[in-house]
Amino acid sequence: MAAPFPPNLMTAIRLPLAPLAVACLVAGGTAGIVAAAVLALLLELTDLADGWMARRYDAVTDFGKLFDPFADAFCRFTLFVGLYAVGRADLWMILAIFYRDSTVSFLRSIAATRQVVLAARPSGKLKAVVQGIGTQVCFLAMGAASLWPDLPWLDVVPWWTMLVITLVTVASLFDYLGGNRSLLEDALRGDPAP
Repeated sequence: MAAPFPPNLMTAIRLPLAPLAVACLVAGGTAGIVAAAVLALLLELTDLADGWMARRYDAVTDFGKLFDPFADAFCRFTLFVGLYAVGRADLWMILAIFYRDSTVSFLRSIAATRQVVLAARPSGKLKAVVQGIGTQVCFLAMGAASLWPDLPWLDVVPWWTMLVITLVTVASLFDYLGGNRSLLEDALRGDPAP
């Protein structure tokens, strides 16, 4: 039975939602922040839905295996840049997340040239969960702070959440580097691919 909605199309729909969420966030005001929070939630729900539908309806494709993680990184990183733009994250956090994702992408490229599939590590899965939940916490806290300005502690929740996201993300980088050290050493020495 065919999926009621093509999973890859659902993944594609997520791409413009992330910049739209950031545009709402930067526009500010209660309406803008609440709209950004709703869009951020929609991003995570559609991320869960496209994977579930692909597996449920046996619609997993090689393209989808690459497209979905790309869309995840694209959307989350866009949201993180938005949090930086409104002062809820520091530049070093955004750079650390970017450097981790770029380095792991580079590792995957090295592995591909050596006919090795770089498997997702548990730390990478944990990073994805922490980032997914963390972005929701950030946007919900900002939405709540705009609705209830007499609760000043809500204003610091996004920064501390971004700190946790960043630390988990950086830990994942070191895990990927350590877990794939032999692959890197072989590639650096110029050893032939297996």
